[in-house]
Amino acid sequence: MALADLPPELIDAALAPLAHNLSALAAVALSCSALNPSATRLLYRNLSLSAYARNVSVVNLLAVRPDLAGLVRTFSVHLDDVEPAVLPTYSDLQRALALMTNLTSLALYVDASASWILSPPRAKTSQKGGILHPVPAFYPRLEHLTCNFPLDAHLAAFLGQAPSLISLQLSSVLSSDPDLQSEPELVHVPPSHIPLLEAYTGPAYVLPALASRPLRAVHLSGDLTLDLLPSASAPSTEEAMSLLRETEDNGALLQVMSAMTSAAPAQLLEALALAYPNLICLRLMTTRALWDLPDLAFYSRIASTLSTLPHLAAFELSGIHWQSRRKALESDSSSSTAVPSAAKEWISPPVSPRAAELPPPDDDDDDLEDRDYDFDGAFLDWSY
Repeated sequence: MALADLPPELIDAALAPLAHNLSALAAVALSCSALNPSATRLLYRNLSLSAYARNVSVVNLLAVRPDLAGLVRTFSVHLDDVEPAVLPTYSDLQRALALMTNLTSLALYVDASASWILSPPRAKTSQKGGILHPVPAFYPRLEHLTCNFPLDAHLAAFLGQAPSLISLQLSSVLSSDPDLQSEPELVHVPPSHIPLLEAYTGPAYVLPALASRPLRAVHLSGDLTLDLLPSASAPSTEEAMSLLRETEDNGALLQVMSAMTSAAPAQLLEALALAYPNLICLRLMTTRALWDLPDLAFYSRIASTLSTLPHLAAFELSGIHWQSRRKALESDSSSSTAVPSAAKEWISPPVSPRAAELPPPDDDDDDLEDRDYDFDGAFLDWSY
């Protein structure tokens, strides 16, 4: 059987071991017309472009070769900034993205102010003088998107063309311009956009825009304030429960969460427990000094809130890992049977520092330079 008569799937399988050897694949593509289609598909299937790798020129090739752009499945590009010399590359990147409609994973590490590359390029005027409006590209296979753009109109429109997206990662750095470091105005994302989203990593202010998605894991940067949660933003308890019922099916899916906050930790934790009752892993970092504010009542309040989360297995507050243990069975006084109590009880970290016993201060300051300080004993001895 001639090589040209072999099924394409068989040739693809024979060349698969060379997928990570781009120079070998390029040589195979040039060696034989029968092997060229399979080698070319493997050569352009997974692309990682950067100035360091000296392969950014591939962007220019993809912009003018729709046949090659359609072969790309995973695409990652690093561009340093929007200098005049780099601007043509951004324009070519915009055209290339509009042609790579078979993408499954896209990572754009470019200037945060260049979100316009996600919009379709401007169409040229037709020969009859009519204006051709650009048609947005559709990405039915795209599942993972990573970029450092804010959630603006360009990104929101792009999300509407990726119905299979399950993972979204946005950078918290908005722009290299110090005047543009403030959080932008949140753009509304229609509920029909990204209906399958399961994981989100990025600024906390975007969380309300994703409330109707079946999120399972969120890792938030920036400040998670109470007004970003549906149960805490309502003016009354009745309205809070109404909002929770509207998002119950989606909020109940969230299992993993990490965030930073300037809000009162106990109050925020209570709002999280209402909004996301099935959390398994929760990590909170607070800007408040816990060694100044907490007391026994503070930690007891948190432990009580944690006990309302039946599936919670790990909790960390400002680097302090909390431990849990099963509660003993409580016996009913009216019967001989044991009545099970809550499945877990959470053990608070040390709450009352006991000052180390140091000798009384010496009023004589003459020998201060010769005094041997016991730094080991100076540390506070924490105990329950």
